[in-house]
Amino acid sequence: MFSCVGYTESMKGEWDKLALSKGTVYHTTSFRRVLIDSFGYQCGYHAVVDEQHRIRAIIPLIIGRNLGMKKVGVSIPFVNYSDICADDEEAFRFAVDSVLRLKESLGLGYVELRLKDQSLDGSGWSENLHNHTFVLPLAEDENQVLALSSGSNRNHVRKVYKNDWFTVSFDASHLDAFYKVYVRRMKQLGSPAPAIGYFKRFFEYMPDYSTLLTVLDKQTGAVVGGMLLLASPGNSTLYYPYGANLSEYNNKYLNNFMYWEAVRFGIRNGLRYLDLGRSQTGSGTYKYKEQWGARAEQLRYLVYDGGRNAGGPPDKESLGVFINLWKAMPAFVTDTAGKALIKYLLP
Repeated sequence: MFSCVGYTESMKGEWDKLALSKGTVYHTTSFRRVLIDSFGYQCGYHAVVDEQHRIRAIIPLIIGRNLGMKKVGVSIPFVNYSDICADDEEAFRFAVDSVLRLKESLGLGYVELRLKDQSLDGSGWSENLHNHTFVLPLAEDENQVLALSSGSNRNHVRKVYKNDWFTVSFDASHLDAFYKVYVRRMKQLGSPAPAIGYFKRFFEYMPDYSTLLTVLDKQTGAVVGGMLLLASPGNSTLYYPYGANLSEYNNKYLNNFMYWEAVRFGIRNGLRYLDLGRSQTGSGTYKYKEQWGARAEQLRYLVYDGGRNAGGPPDKESLGVFINLWKAMPAFVTDTAGKALIKYLLP
């Protein structure tokens, strides 16, 4: 017999133990703190417990307002996917049913689940299949990983090292410089960027899992690209949630250098997979990640609104006008406005 109860701090240790054994680093209470302290979201986290009050499944639901100012729940925003973490099938099914009940009890316009390895039966869920994530298997021998790449990608990796254009750093003190590169690149792509405090909280709340990889121009010493990397020991995966580079270095294969250094970091730390993140089907980043030999894995974004036609989150096509406007607006406007706006996108 199960029940669904709201999260309390007394659950922290047991919650994180289940999260790290059956889920990912994103399921942990540390990432909950990152989101709530960065964006002021309401915590809708709930646990499925048995008769002995043991946690059998966790529901990391974040509650906020979307662009239409509707109160909605997402598990989990700013994360490409977060399968429901449960210790068996029965607890999983109870967790799914609990999500539907939470929509009503919390007065939400809709709830959104972002799944990769799981699927849901039953009517009432609308499904978005536009996104994939790319998972690159790692091996102790770097050459085995590089052999998965296309011929042109292997050549670009070798060329960038032969020319000795860049050096890599894992010093978190480069965060401010990386952030400037990130904000600039996001504007070019038509996307707002969160405040730097969001990135700083990874290193404050999740120091054992967070690494900043930056790429420096060897001649000038300037930071010209970088990645925020998150290690998830439970599933032996290195995640790449955020990254950017200066586009003027594209002809020097900066991206190839940066991705390959992430591969090498993952191998050195004994991880088995590098998750290269979300891309829409057929996009430029989709094709680029394919060159590395990474597997495209379907993501299922499921929205339940109780049949009320509340509408789900906007897709990239519907935001086309906004994206082009964002690209054209001056940086002093977008830099400030983006920090306030992004919490409503629930990306």
